[in-house]
Amino acid sequence: MAEQGVPRPVLITAATAAAVTGAALVTAVLLRPDRAAPTGAGGVQATPSTSNSSCGDDPCRVLASTSVNGMPIELLTDSAGGTGRLRAGGPVTGTVTEVAITAMGVRLNHDSLRCADDATPVCLVRGPHDGGMAGEVHVWRGDSWQAAQRPYFSDAGSIVLDDATGDSAPEIVVVRHECSRVETAEECQQAPVLAEVFTLSGEPAGCTGTHESPGSLRGWPEVDVAEYELTGCP
Repeated sequence: MAEQGVPRPVLITAATAAAVTGAALVTAVLLRPDRAAPTGAGGVQATPSTSNSSCGDDPCRVLASTSVNGMPIELLTDSAGGTGRLRAGGPVTGTVTEVAITAMGVRLNHDSLRCADDATPVCLVRGPHDGGMAGEVHVWRGDSWQAAQRPYFSDAGSIVLDDATGDSAPEIVVVRHECSRVETAEECQQAPVLAEVFTLSGEPAGCTGTHESPGSLRGWPEVDVAEYELTGCP
Protein backbone atom coordinates (compact mmCIF):
# COMPACT_ATOMS: atom_id res chain seq x y z
CA MET A 1 0.00 0.00 0.00
CA ALA A 2 1.33 3.47 -0.87
CA GLU A 3 2.46 5.80 1.88
CA GLN A 4 0.14 8.60 3.03
CA GLY A 5 0.03 11.66 0.82
CA VAL A 6 -0.01 12.01 -2.94
CA PRO A 7 1.56 9.04 -4.73
CA ARG A 8 4.40 10.09 -6.97
CA PRO A 9 5.97 7.91 -9.69
CA VAL A 10 9.54 7.31 -8.65
CA LEU A 11 12.64 5.37 -9.47
CA ILE A 12 13.13 2.23 -7.36
CA THR A 13 16.49 1.89 -5.67
CA ALA A 14 18.92 -0.80 -6.69
CA ALA A 15 18.74 -2.35 -3.25
CA THR A 16 14.97 -2.74 -3.50
CA ALA A 17 15.20 -4.26 -6.95
CA ALA A 18 17.84 -6.72 -5.77
CA ALA A 19 15.73 -7.73 -2.79
CA VAL A 20 12.90 -9.21 -4.81
CA THR A 21 11.76 -12.28 -2.94
CA GLY A 22 8.31 -13.36 -3.95
CA ALA A 23 5.80 -10.72 -2.97
CA ALA A 24 8.24 -8.56 -1.03
CA LEU A 25 8.37 -6.06 -3.87
CA VAL A 26 4.91 -4.48 -3.83
CA THR A 27 3.19 -1.45 -5.24
CA ALA A 28 3.93 0.60 -2.15
CA VAL A 29 7.62 0.49 -2.99
CA LEU A 30 7.00 1.64 -6.54
CA LEU A 31 4.77 4.52 -5.54
CA ARG A 32 6.49 5.91 -2.48
CA PRO A 33 6.68 9.69 -2.73
CA ASP A 34 10.39 10.13 -1.99
CA ARG A 35 12.86 10.20 -4.88
CA ALA A 36 15.57 7.56 -4.77
CA ALA A 37 19.19 8.63 -4.53
CA PRO A 38 21.34 8.36 -7.68
CA THR A 39 23.34 5.21 -8.25
CA GLY A 40 27.10 5.12 -8.04
CA ALA A 41 29.44 5.26 -10.99
CA GLY A 42 28.52 2.92 -13.79
CA GLY A 43 24.99 2.30 -12.57
CA VAL A 44 24.79 -0.98 -14.47
CA GLN A 45 25.27 -4.38 -12.96
CA ALA A 46 25.54 -7.87 -14.37
CA THR A 47 22.61 -10.20 -13.85
CA PRO A 48 22.77 -13.99 -13.84
CA SER A 49 22.36 -15.48 -17.29
CA THR A 50 20.85 -18.81 -18.10
CA SER A 51 20.34 -21.07 -21.07
CA ASN A 52 17.35 -22.76 -19.46
CA SER A 53 14.54 -23.21 -22.01
CA SER A 54 11.79 -23.06 -19.38
CA CYS A 55 9.95 -19.95 -18.21
CA GLY A 56 8.43 -20.77 -14.86
CA ASP A 57 6.46 -23.97 -15.23
CA ASP A 58 6.07 -23.57 -19.00
CA PRO A 59 8.40 -23.88 -21.96
CA CYS A 60 9.59 -20.46 -23.09
CA ARG A 61 7.91 -18.96 -26.12
CA VAL A 62 8.99 -15.94 -28.17
CA LEU A 63 6.62 -13.10 -27.31
CA ALA A 64 8.38 -10.30 -29.19
CA SER A 65 11.59 -9.97 -31.20
CA THR A 66 13.77 -7.44 -32.98
CA SER A 67 17.33 -7.09 -34.29
CA VAL A 68 20.07 -4.61 -33.34
CA ASN A 69 23.20 -4.45 -35.52
CA GLY A 70 22.31 -7.83 -36.94
CA MET A 71 21.97 -9.51 -33.54
CA PRO A 72 18.54 -11.06 -32.96
CA ILE A 73 16.94 -10.14 -29.64
CA GLU A 74 13.91 -11.97 -28.28
CA LEU A 75 11.63 -11.57 -25.31
CA LEU A 76 10.71 -15.01 -23.99
CA THR A 77 7.78 -15.68 -21.65
CA ASP A 78 5.57 -18.37 -20.28
CA SER A 79 2.04 -18.78 -21.64
CA ALA A 80 0.65 -16.04 -19.37
CA GLY A 81 3.47 -13.49 -19.67
CA GLY A 82 4.16 -13.81 -15.95
CA THR A 83 7.78 -14.98 -16.30
CA GLY A 84 10.20 -13.33 -18.70
CA ARG A 85 13.66 -13.77 -20.15
CA LEU A 86 15.62 -11.64 -22.59
CA ARG A 87 17.68 -13.53 -25.17
CA ALA A 88 20.31 -12.21 -27.56
CA GLY A 89 21.94 -14.24 -30.32
CA GLY A 90 19.37 -16.86 -31.22
CA PRO A 91 17.94 -20.03 -29.67
CA VAL A 92 21.05 -22.22 -29.94
CA THR A 93 23.97 -20.02 -28.85
CA GLY A 94 22.07 -17.06 -27.42
CA THR A 95 22.67 -15.50 -24.01
CA VAL A 96 19.61 -15.31 -21.77
CA THR A 97 18.93 -13.20 -18.68
CA GLU A 98 15.97 -12.88 -16.32
CA VAL A 99 13.35 -10.15 -16.50
CA ALA A 100 12.87 -8.96 -12.91
CA ILE A 101 9.71 -6.84 -13.12
CA THR A 102 7.52 -9.91 -13.47
CA ALA A 103 8.23 -10.56 -9.77
CA MET A 104 6.14 -7.43 -9.10
CA GLY A 105 3.17 -8.91 -10.93
CA VAL A 106 3.88 -7.27 -14.29
CA ARG A 107 2.43 -9.26 -17.18
CA LEU A 108 4.45 -9.01 -20.36
CA ASN A 109 2.72 -8.63 -23.71
CA HIS A 110 3.49 -8.16 -27.41
CA ASP A 111 4.22 -4.46 -26.76
CA SER A 112 6.72 -5.13 -23.95
CA LEU A 113 10.03 -5.06 -25.87
CA ARG A 114 11.73 -1.87 -27.06
CA CYS A 115 15.37 -1.79 -28.22
CA ALA A 116 17.41 1.22 -29.32
CA ASP A 117 19.09 1.08 -32.71
CA ASP A 118 22.51 1.91 -31.29
CA ALA A 119 26.07 0.60 -31.54
CA THR A 120 25.55 -1.00 -28.12
CA PRO A 121 22.24 -2.85 -27.87
CA VAL A 122 20.02 -1.33 -25.17
CA CYS A 123 16.62 -2.87 -24.53
CA LEU A 124 13.67 -1.82 -22.41
CA VAL A 125 11.27 -4.49 -21.13
CA ARG A 126 8.02 -3.00 -19.89
CA GLY A 127 4.50 -3.96 -18.96
CA PRO A 128 1.32 -2.67 -17.30
CA HIS A 129 1.42 -2.32 -13.53
CA ASP A 130 -1.00 -0.81 -11.02
CA GLY A 131 -2.76 1.37 -13.57
CA GLY A 132 0.49 2.56 -15.10
CA MET A 133 3.61 0.95 -16.54
CA ALA A 134 6.77 -0.57 -15.05
CA GLY A 135 9.95 -1.11 -17.01
CA GLU A 136 13.55 -2.25 -16.71
CA VAL A 137 16.55 -1.63 -18.95
CA HIS A 138 19.17 -4.13 -20.13
CA VAL A 139 22.47 -3.16 -21.79
CA TRP A 140 24.62 -5.56 -23.84
CA ARG A 141 28.17 -5.48 -22.51
CA GLY A 142 30.77 -7.73 -24.11
CA ASP A 143 28.91 -11.01 -24.50
CA SER A 144 26.19 -10.77 -21.86
CA TRP A 145 23.27 -8.68 -20.67
CA GLN A 146 23.65 -6.27 -17.78
CA ALA A 147 20.55 -4.91 -16.09
CA ALA A 148 20.26 -1.33 -14.89
CA GLN A 149 20.17 -1.24 -11.11
CA ARG A 150 16.64 0.07 -10.83
CA PRO A 151 13.31 -0.37 -12.58
CA TYR A 152 11.08 2.58 -13.46
CA PHE A 153 7.39 3.34 -12.99
CA SER A 154 5.12 5.62 -15.01
CA ASP A 155 1.73 6.47 -13.54
CA ALA A 156 0.74 7.90 -16.94
CA GLY A 157 1.44 4.65 -18.79
CA SER A 158 4.52 5.28 -20.92
CA ILE A 159 8.22 4.41 -20.59
CA VAL A 160 10.36 4.57 -23.73
CA LEU A 161 13.95 4.75 -24.94
CA ASP A 162 14.89 7.94 -26.75
CA ASP A 163 18.02 9.98 -27.48
CA ALA A 164 16.72 12.94 -25.53
CA THR A 165 20.06 14.65 -24.80
CA GLY A 166 21.55 14.54 -28.28
CA ASP A 167 24.55 12.42 -27.32
CA SER A 168 23.69 9.56 -29.74
CA ALA A 169 22.94 7.23 -26.81
CA PRO A 170 19.45 6.34 -25.62
CA GLU A 171 17.96 7.66 -22.40
CA ILE A 172 14.97 6.39 -20.45
CA VAL A 173 11.90 8.61 -20.75
CA VAL A 174 9.25 8.21 -18.04
CA VAL A 175 5.92 10.02 -18.39
CA ARG A 176 4.37 10.98 -15.05
CA HIS A 177 1.80 13.24 -13.51
CA GLU A 178 3.19 16.35 -11.80
CA CYS A 179 1.48 16.12 -8.41
CA SER A 180 3.43 18.51 -6.22
CA ARG A 181 0.48 20.92 -5.93
CA VAL A 182 -2.36 18.49 -5.38
CA GLU A 183 -3.53 16.81 -2.19
CA THR A 184 -5.20 13.54 -3.13
CA ALA A 185 -4.50 10.52 -5.28
CA GLU A 186 -7.57 11.30 -7.36
CA GLU A 187 -6.33 14.82 -8.06
CA CYS A 188 -2.91 13.46 -8.94
CA GLN A 189 -4.35 11.34 -11.72
CA GLN A 190 -5.98 14.47 -13.19
CA ALA A 191 -2.83 16.61 -12.87
CA PRO A 192 -0.74 17.72 -15.87
CA VAL A 193 1.93 15.35 -17.13
CA LEU A 194 5.59 15.70 -18.01
CA ALA A 195 8.36 13.50 -19.37
CA GLU A 196 11.25 12.83 -16.98
CA VAL A 197 14.52 11.67 -18.54
CA PHE A 198 17.20 9.45 -17.01
CA THR A 199 20.57 8.34 -18.35
CA LEU A 200 21.40 4.65 -18.63
CA SER A 201 23.27 4.94 -15.32
CA GLY A 202 20.06 6.12 -13.64
CA GLU A 203 21.08 9.75 -13.27
CA PRO A 204 18.35 12.36 -13.85
CA ALA A 205 18.85 14.33 -17.07
CA GLY A 206 15.89 16.72 -16.72
CA CYS A 207 12.18 17.10 -17.36
CA THR A 208 10.01 18.63 -20.04
CA GLY A 209 7.41 21.23 -19.22
CA THR A 210 3.96 20.07 -18.22
CA HIS A 211 1.14 19.19 -20.62
CA GLU A 212 -2.55 18.94 -19.91
CA SER A 213 -2.73 15.34 -21.15
CA PRO A 214 -0.30 12.57 -22.17
CA GLY A 215 -1.53 12.83 -25.76
CA SER A 216 -0.08 16.35 -25.92
CA LEU A 217 3.45 15.00 -25.64
CA ARG A 218 5.15 14.72 -29.01
CA GLY A 219 4.96 11.21 -30.46
CA TRP A 220 2.67 9.83 -27.74
CA PRO A 221 2.72 7.03 -26.70
CA GLU A 222 6.25 6.60 -28.13
CA VAL A 223 7.26 9.93 -26.61
CA ASP A 224 9.99 11.90 -28.40
CA VAL A 225 11.91 14.39 -26.25
CA ALA A 226 14.40 16.95 -27.57
CA GLU A 227 17.33 18.30 -25.56
CA TYR A 228 16.06 21.88 -25.73
CA GLU A 229 12.89 20.84 -23.90
CA LEU A 230 14.72 19.65 -20.78
CA THR A 231 14.85 21.78 -17.65
CA GLY A 232 14.96 21.00 -13.94
CA CYS A 233 12.35 18.61 -12.58
CA PRO A 234 9.67 19.76 -10.14
